[in-house]
Amino acid sequence: MTFDYAGQIGSLNDEQRLYFYEVFAHQLTIAARGVWSDNNFSDAQVVTQLKQINELLHRVTARVFNLRLQEDNWTEADMSSCIHSCVSQAPAIGPYVEWAISGSYSVVTGITG
Repeated sequence: MTFDYAGQIGSLNDEQRLYFYEVFAHQLTIAARGVWSDNNFSDAQVVTQLKQINELLHRVTARVFNLRLQEDNWTEADMSSCIHSCVSQAPAIGPYVEWAISGSYSVVTGITG
C-alpha cells in the first residue's frame, strides 16, 4: 500500500478522522460488492476475500464507535497494521482496500492522488 495511513489519517483533526472512518466503512461495502461480482475469482477465493473485508469493516466500525465515545485507545498505526494483516491474508483485496482508503481520504480532505 502506497498510502501513508498512519501519517495521513493521524494528521486529520478529530472531526475529519471520524468522517474518514464513516466513509471508509461505506467504501468497504462497495469493495465487497466488487469482490463478489468479479467472475475471475472462485467461490473459495470470494469467501476468503469477503471474510477479510468483513474483518476490516468490523474494525473500522469499532473505530467509529471508539472515536464517538472519545475513547481514543487505538492509534492509526494500529489500524494500519490491521489493514496490512487483512490484506496479507487475502492479497487480491489490496487494490479494493487501497481504493477505499484513498477515496475516503479524498472525500474528507478534497486531496486526490
